[in-house]
Amino acid sequence: MVYRSKTQLLTKRNKNICTLTINRPEKHNFLTSELLQEMARMISELGCDPEVKVLVIRGAGDVSFSAGYDISAIPVNHHPEIIIYNISPLEEALQSIRKFPYPVIAMVNGHAFGGGCELAVACDIRIGRDGITMGMPPAKLGIVYPPAGFRRFLNVLGFAKTLEMFLTARRYDSRTCLSMGLLNELVEPEVLKTATDRMAREISENAPMALKGTKQALYKMAENPTLSGTEESELAALFAQSLASEDLLEGRRAFMEKRKPRFKGR
Repeated sequence: MVYRSKTQLLTKRNKNICTLTINRPEKHNFLTSELLQEMARMISELGCDPEVKVLVIRGAGDVSFSAGYDISAIPVNHHPEIIIYNISPLEEALQSIRKFPYPVIAMVNGHAFGGGCELAVACDIRIGRDGITMGMPPAKLGIVYPPAGFRRFLNVLGFAKTLEMFLTARRYDSRTCLSMGLLNELVEPEVLKTATDRMAREISENAPMALKGTKQALYKMAENPTLSGTEESELAALFAQSLASEDLLEGRRAFMEKRKPRFKGR
């Protein structure tokens, strides 16, 4: 069923899995400010929906996941402080993915460059089809990428590969993307949707509290290698809450009875 339809962004709901499709195939799914603002609003809205447990982001067609952010929208000749203290529509959308309480899967069904590549990296898991290419061309445009963007790539690729990627501005083939960590899984084009659906279902069948807590804890630790005492306590509390949950009791019963658990997120 279609949950909501916009000219540039399509949203489809299948039980507790929701798919957002960047719908500009004739423009290689370039990311416009309007599209990104709508994406941020939609992801925030879905994050409040108690039924949605997995979000999938993909591009329309079979050529491009997204060829990047609309270059004409990049600000030039502005005072630096105006840029530094204003959040771009791209950053707003990427932050909404980070704040989404449950896992987000990028179904990389085509080429992904610039902002489109970062959109994929901002997702929790990336499944791509063989034959795609991915890359970050800011150095070819004379741009020093913003710190938040660098941090996303550092968390996924590590220092050496992030440095290489941004200094060379290379386009990496699908096999290289898999080996360097840009993709978690690489499949043949004809089974990409099946593989993505399978992973989304697999994740959605797990305990909601465990999904939310795991995403929250691991990102907190990745973004802050040295946690404060308060942060350590907050993460320890997530573990303690899970031990006192109804879902843990249901998970144990289901294991003993050799059946699928029926989690309620409590």
